[in-house]
Amino acid sequence: MKVVIATPILYDAQSPFNHLFKDIIGGFLDAGYDVERHVAVRDEREDGYRFGYDAVEYHKYLRKESAHGNIITRYLRDTLTNIREARGVRRSGADVLFEDVSYSSFWAVRAAKKKGMRVVAMLQDVWPDNAVQSGLIRQGGLLYRFFEAWQRYVYKKADKLICISDDMKDFIVSKGVDEKKIEVIYNWGYSDEVVDIPWDENEFVKKYRLKKDFYAVYAGNIGKMQNVDLVLRAARKLPDTEFLIIGDGARRAEIEKQAEGQANVRMLPLQPPELAEHIYCMAGVNIIPLVEGGPKTAMPSKTGVVLSCGRPAIFCFGTGTRFAQTVQECGAGTSVSATDETELADAIRTLQTETGREPRSYALFQRLFLRTRNIERYVESVKI
Repeated sequence: MKVVIATPILYDAQSPFNHLFKDIIGGFLDAGYDVERHVAVRDEREDGYRFGYDAVEYHKYLRKESAHGNIITRYLRDTLTNIREARGVRRSGADVLFEDVSYSSFWAVRAAKKKGMRVVAMLQDVWPDNAVQSGLIRQGGLLYRFFEAWQRYVYKKADKLICISDDMKDFIVSKGVDEKKIEVIYNWGYSDEVVDIPWDENEFVKKYRLKKDFYAVYAGNIGKMQNVDLVLRAARKLPDTEFLIIGDGARRAEIEKQAEGQANVRMLPLQPPELAEHIYCMAGVNIIPLVEGGPKTAMPSKTGVVLSCGRPAIFCFGTGTRFAQTVQECGAGTSVSATDETELADAIRTLQTETGREPRSYALFQRLFLRTRNIERYVESVKI
């Protein structure tokens, strides 16, 4: 069987999504599938997207980067790339199109269906609703209706849709998509093993010469969906607690400005992926916030990695979500409001009085985020 993969969104070497895609492609190869990948890059010399897989047939497309907030430019560039990739899909002779759904996926999906291919569409987020939550477009407006129409075509034509959370599945079903063709596969960590990096062996600790203390940590993208403002507001209520905000993104400069004068908040740059586990292991608590309603359109890909590190985690997703229910069932971590900084501050204060690791987080990790099991489910998903 041959699988063709088309991804019009620019390859980013720093993306936390790369280890997932590497594992999925590796799973396809291990299963004996032929794999052809079409990928967009900003530089002809870029080759990180190859992930060391010489058996894959690669086709790369040069395109310019677009400002994150400029939806029209991003859409046009992604669409032009996807149209070019669609030609490659038609010529591929593949049995299955595996598509990371974006707002321009229509063209590759259309080309695949015309050639009689099975289409497996993976949703890492739900467009255009996540743009509404980010404040980029208006719910029900002209742009929303335009993008929604294109997405509904993809939902309709896909033979299988893979969502990365149960909340996302519920939301897609509410749009009228057949529940029977939706599968939930959570994003996983770097292995099936739990991680325990002692303080004196922690490379992140050494890099920044951290003292052995309790740190409340947010690490990841600093964009409109991540709701890092909530972390800053909670930090103001806990002046004796050290907060680390680590990462980069469209709102970093804005968050830095808001943090001015907060002596207990230290902002650090985006770290290389190989330090992710070191960061999450040194944290007194890892904070994972999203905008209100965020879980129905997104799930932070770092969640599985955080849980594998065994440190306490606070999920600021809202207490009425399916994910919050699962967290409670596993006794793994704490769920709080996506808007109430007092609730977040109280949860941090409670954890600060506790000592030792939080082994219960492993129960949730093993239930939803095991690498081997979830890769196998992706391999099964593309079978004809």
